[in-house]
Amino acid sequence: MTSLFYSPLIKYRVDVLPSSELKKENINTKALVVIGDGIDREKISEDLELNPLLVRIVGKDSSKEEVEYNKVVLENAWLADLAPVEEIKSIDRRSLLRGEVKKAKKVDKPIYLSEYCNGLYKACNVCEFSCPYNAIKVDKKTGVNIDYIKCTSCGLCVASCPVSAIQFPSLSQNSIFELAKVKGEKRITCYKNTKNRGVKIPCLAMLSEVDIVLLKSSGNLTFECPGCEFQDNLKHFIEVIKEYNERIGGISFYSPSEKIEAKETKEVNTTPQSFYNRAEARRNISDELPYILFDVSIDNNRCTLCESCVNWCPTSALKLRRNSGVEEINFDPKRCIGCNVCVNVCPESCKLEEGKTSEIPPNIASLTKVIKVEKSKSVNKEVRKLVGDELVRCRVCGAPIGSRKSLNHVKKIMIEKGASCEDEWLERCPKHRAEYAFQKQFSFNARFKPRGDLR
Repeated sequence: MTSLFYSPLIKYRVDVLPSSELKKENINTKALVVIGDGIDREKISEDLELNPLLVRIVGKDSSKEEVEYNKVVLENAWLADLAPVEEIKSIDRRSLLRGEVKKAKKVDKPIYLSEYCNGLYKACNVCEFSCPYNAIKVDKKTGVNIDYIKCTSCGLCVASCPVSAIQFPSLSQNSIFELAKVKGEKRITCYKNTKNRGVKIPCLAMLSEVDIVLLKSSGNLTFECPGCEFQDNLKHFIEVIKEYNERIGGISFYSPSEKIEAKETKEVNTTPQSFYNRAEARRNISDELPYILFDVSIDNNRCTLCESCVNWCPTSALKLRRNSGVEEINFDPKRCIGCNVCVNVCPESCKLEEGKTSEIPPNIASLTKVIKVEKSKSVNKEVRKLVGDELVRCRVCGAPIGSRKSLNHVKKIMIEKGASCEDEWLERCPKHRAEYAFQKQFSFNARFKPRGDLR
């Protein structure tokens, strides 16, 4: 949980000092940009009693712009003090007496922000499925739990979260938004790169499509991957870079196994602003680029129009429309944030066979889903119909009850459970169903008033 003292609205003051002036008396802030070569950030942080996540090193030959970029990142590093603390191994008596016990230090691993999630964890598990190391578990009661022993800081969960509820302490989502507002060419690499050039981040895989577009809108981008055991996680990132380089140009990527040269830069219409989270930023990207919008599809043969997906959708991207005897579900791509809530709440997705339910093994889960949500390569912002059926109205008052499919589904379940289900009862609104059941049971007419009606 964050508090008033830890908020993206609060910015740190940042000192910029050459390595020759690194003395405790010269530092008046919590955040520091050090200009120099061959500097050990961990040692400097320990000597100066600073949080290592609030210290950035830039080379002597770095430009003023690069210094400014790192300064902007630190100004918005409001999560640095909330970083998890490294576990200390057991201490033996000899080390304790000799004073060789190292202090616990903060580590740059993703943290979960419940305020950003805002209850979405009750049905969203995008972060859990994005982690290839099984380090994330979503609890429907408590939220997202991260196992820092398994976590490798690959950043895939950070890139996947639609509402920026998982962020790195050293590079908050707000840092990316503010960095995108600074004009100029930017070089972005990871901490494993020994060259002190550009802006270093935990891993390039932490950048989503939205982040890339916003950063590109203020200048050309150069991404450098030094190559490590996690470079396979960059497959989708590289695919996005190639696609965007063809569309808007000005993006290059270099790694030991891949080289993408920047093509001619084209104007990007999106203007960087101060956003609260990635979902808000996504809606403000005006350029028609792939992977920004999401595409939702529903299996018409298995959908019963039970309306669960419509009722649970947090952004009203799915809406129920009733008109001229037809009930249909419409989808608005501009509202969808890709949270997969609709997928997870669909009761039909748990069925392996008609009339049977079971636990679905993870390896075939995607094959049995009635609803699918995918990042769209095509750009279609028009509201469109996903599924529709006949609208059934109450036989007495004409009030809409639901689709023919949903009523047939209810009837089938009741019969399977051994209950009787007459069409005369089923095709009535709740009030007139009660009246019909009462009349049939006690053999005399009765009229029920709606609950709360005191007339």
